[in-house]
Amino acid sequence: MTRRRLALLAGALLLCTAPPSAAAATDETLLRRHAPVLVLDAREPGPPVAVEPFLGGARGADARDAPARVYGHAVRDGGRRWLQYWFFYPDNPQDRGILRSGRHEGDWEMLQVGLDARERPQAVTFAQHAWRQGCGWPDVARDGPAPVAYVAHASHATYPRRGTHDRPWPDPDDEARGDGRRVRPAVQVISDDRPRWVAKRTPWGASRAAWWSPAEQSSPVGPRFQDDGRWRAPAAWHAGARACADGPPGHPWWAFAGLAGLVALSIAEILRRRASRA
Repeated sequence: MTRRRLALLAGALLLCTAPPSAAAATDETLLRRHAPVLVLDAREPGPPVAVEPFLGGARGADARDAPARVYGHAVRDGGRRWLQYWFFYPDNPQDRGILRSGRHEGDWEMLQVGLDARERPQAVTFAQHAWRQGCGWPDVARDGPAPVAYVAHASHATYPRRGTHDRPWPDPDDEARGDGRRVRPAVQVISDDRPRWVAKRTPWGASRAAWWSPAEQSSPVGPRFQDDGRWRAPAAWHAGARACADGPPGHPWWAFAGLAGLVALSIAEILRRRASRA
């Protein structure tokens, strides 16, 4: 074999065994590279945590003492790769404007990063209750390759900027003052069936909303079974987000229904009193 052929063979072998470039990075590499930095409100007892103690029966402070953790899930959708970061908190202690109506055990929140064709961050979607906010990469705070998210006290919604964020009446405003701990939890990669808890549809906690009170909230199901489809269709979920500079979303249907019901009851009472005087 000639020296030229030996050189070509050696080069081919080096190409085959070389570590992947940024453009060919694995899901796990990218998930760890772009894992978010979370800035908490000073009143928040702690960051998102590992789920194992909660699954083992721990609640309250015992569950919050678990190691800080973020669960990463990569999805290809809409011509790009999406990096989803799921956060678990043992509870949500925020009321929804009516005493204890929004408190529930177990709380799953998330944000996602959309990459371009060269695997560079291009967009970030922040989950905020029943809606979300979509931002371009230049519009979010960053710490190197990591987006920075401000976590609202008690509700754990994520925002691209610190401050008080309006919510539709009667929900209380979200306060993400950014004056607490700054953390970047370790990432554990999850898939459709690994670890085993991902494939379980059962709610995360014992809270159950009463059928007659739409203001109440049950314990959530896990990331794979969220009913807005974001687990498998992150591109569509991002497309339905309000813009990064937009204000709060509109009022929920039950707020209008409740107000209409109160007005109807008031009118009925007035008519009843007039009829009784006649």
